[in-house]
Amino acid sequence: KRREQLQKKLTQEFMLSAKKENLVSHDDRFLFKLKKLVTANLGEANLNVNFLSEEMGLSRVQLYRKLNALLGLSATDFIRKLRIQRAAELLNANWGTVSEVAYEVGFNNLSYFSKCFKEVYRQTPSSYLK
Repeated sequence: KRREQLQKKLTQEFMLSAKKENLVSHDDRFLFKLKKLVTANLGEANLNVNFLSEEMGLSRVQLYRKLNALLGLSATDFIRKLRIQRAAELLNANWGTVSEVAYEVGFNNLSYFSKCFKEVYRQTPSSYLK
């Protein structure tokens, strides 16, 4: 139960809040560095678990275990969540069409983008844009 509470707290802080530079714990610094790395490479085709594990200096299994323990997410889910969050920001700013936004944040399949977006925001990207 305490682990679930910690996961919820960390998820809210690092997935939804602004960047924090003065982080105290090792886990906070790890999550900040990982989020910064993913955010900087959102549109890249090579942004996957292998890329993250190499850049973070961890094996795929270690990265999965650490993210799962801290946030309750896999690395793929973490990347997808940040992509969807960035897509929502771009749609709010009227950056472009839904397909342009999907490609900008790294989705190559529009139907998969819509499916993932709908899971998070409970509406399609086009209705969110309106």
